[in-house]
Amino acid sequence: MRDIMRPALSTVFATSAERPPAAIIETCLQAEASAVILDGALPPALGERLVAELERRGDELPILAIEAPAGARTPRLVAADREEARAALAAATATVRRAGELRVPFVVVRLGEVPAVAADWPHARDQFLRGALDESLAGRMRAARDAAAEQAVDGAVRALERLARESERAGSVLLVRNGRRYIDVPSPRELDRLRAELAGAPLLPAGDVAAAHLQDVMGFAPLALTLAACADAPLWYWGDACGPVGALAPGRGIVDLAAARASVAAHARLAFSPWVGLGVDEVVESMSRF
Repeated sequence: MRDIMRPALSTVFATSAERPPAAIIETCLQAEASAVILDGALPPALGERLVAELERRGDELPILAIEAPAGARTPRLVAADREEARAALAAATATVRRAGELRVPFVVVRLGEVPAVAADWPHARDQFLRGALDESLAGRMRAARDAAAEQAVDGAVRALERLARESERAGSVLLVRNGRRYIDVPSPRELDRLRAELAGAPLLPAGDVAAAHLQDVMGFAPLALTLAACADAPLWYWGDACGPVGALAPGRGIVDLAAARASVAAHARLAFSPWVGLGVDEVVESMSRF
């Protein structure tokens, strides 16, 4: 069994290139990862071949978490369209059941965005990159997003209630990952509401430091607020960042990771889900800096 004090490694580095399963595993072992997280954008056929290879190799590289399907064209749990929301729930349910079959402890879900303001994100990002996203504009965007979020949050409660029941049967814990974009559900306040309404369910946050950093520097949600909302998260996506570029190796961005670490539960597992701009050799080198 590998040292669980080492971070786990997400297969996100292999998603676009579709590296063969043996090569993915060898990269994880070369990086001395304690475990692997199956990325939500991993093509299903590749994911099943990778799982088969991991099962064949026993305890050499355990699976720490499986992410429910996620991506630009993936159905969203909080979609306004009922068919899309049902499709997202079905995909997430299948992921939870697969985690139970594999005895994987965590299933990570992304809820999606507030539909009414989803189209605002490209403008917000463009303004930020141009240095034109001032505090007043960010405040107006945040207010519009919060005013439109009620339906999305209600949908999230319904979906998570059903997924939590599946997780309980599967013996896994459902983790809700904080969003990178200000339009994403949940905000820190919304996460508090979700947890209050689903108290007692096997449901916890999955903290993402690089995502929280972007919302912080854009002026939408202070990093400290997200850290507080996710304080008891058993899994953290850990890495440095600089604005929209993240996650990076510690020391390669501007996040005070030492200060952030003080807000994380001592028992929490860390995982590196590298920025897509990193090559495989850079991923391995990044892991050596943890």
